[in-house]
Amino acid sequence: MVQEDYAPAFYDRLHQHEEIQISGIVQGTGKLLVADSIHAYGNGDIVIIGRNCPHVFQSNPSSQPSHMISLFFTRSSFGEGFFDLPEMEQLRRFFDRSEAGFLLNANSNSLMPLLHRLNRSSGVARILLLMRLLLKIEQAEFRVLTGFIYPKRISSNEGNRMQIVFDYVVRNFHRDISLKLMGDLANMSIGAFCRFFRQRTNKTFFQFLIELRIEHACQLLSGSRDVPISEIAELSGFRSVSNFNRKFRSLKGLTPTAYFKSMHLNTPV
Repeated sequence: MVQEDYAPAFYDRLHQHEEIQISGIVQGTGKLLVADSIHAYGNGDIVIIGRNCPHVFQSNPSSQPSHMISLFFTRSSFGEGFFDLPEMEQLRRFFDRSEAGFLLNANSNSLMPLLHRLNRSSGVARILLLMRLLLKIEQAEFRVLTGFIYPKRISSNEGNRMQIVFDYVVRNFHRDISLKLMGDLANMSIGAFCRFFRQRTNKTFFQFLIELRIEHACQLLSGSRDVPISEIAELSGFRSVSNFNRKFRSLKGLTPTAYFKSMHLNTPV
């Protein structure tokens, strides 16, 4: 199935499905929460999300509509054993990678025309285009989205609780957030909430919060030359520049200043 989303924001409810999802971001920026990880996305990115992997796209506010083309299929969409044929050996690595999900950055934009053609095609032509798309994806450089594979489907009640938590944190990560507040939102004690969150994300709540803040800081550092590091730290929820520098380096392997320079090294002034 091919689906085209063209709206003020992408579908922003935590969900999972049996199908592998390949999504091309035609237009729009934001954060992708997938299993235990947070990633920024932008124009031209191609995202592959594995089966039964909980995820949600959180679109950044914009005057321009968000536009995404998504393809959904399973390993057995063309019959049991189709992708086990000897001729399909090159594509089997795609299914192994898709379990964790991965992202192809915008420099892989040669794939976007194929997604547009898939959206306009049908029948055998669509199947042939899918094969071409999978081959190109297999040959592209990629970044793994998550190392935490969900062993089962999340229940509706669990999904609603996680959605409430994600919604609040994504909209308020720049503020002080307490475990008491999170427990109240999830209708749990602090201890129960901490166990609930860790079991479903493989990390503590504050680990998740810091990663979200750092990812937001990366977007600010990538997009602006004029905002001081101290202001970016504050806008990202850090009350101390030294703490911001320490957490940023721990997660990204370099300082915010070095990250900024790497992002703008070949950008004309």
